[in-house]
Amino acid sequence: MRFVERKKFTTTLDSDLIKQLKIIAVKKEISVSALIEQIAKPYLENRSRKIH
Repeated sequence: MRFVERKKFTTTLDSDLIKQLKIIAVKKEISVSALIEQIAKPYLENRSRKIH
């Protein structure tokens, strides 16, 4: 397992979206940050393939 540098990232999201993310994270027993990473990585990989 390789070390990945973490940086704090602050943003503003719709309150209902935040609530849904928190519920899903609790059910998966992970942090909201980890959940957002799980969602963002495939999205960015897919987007990268479409651009190239």
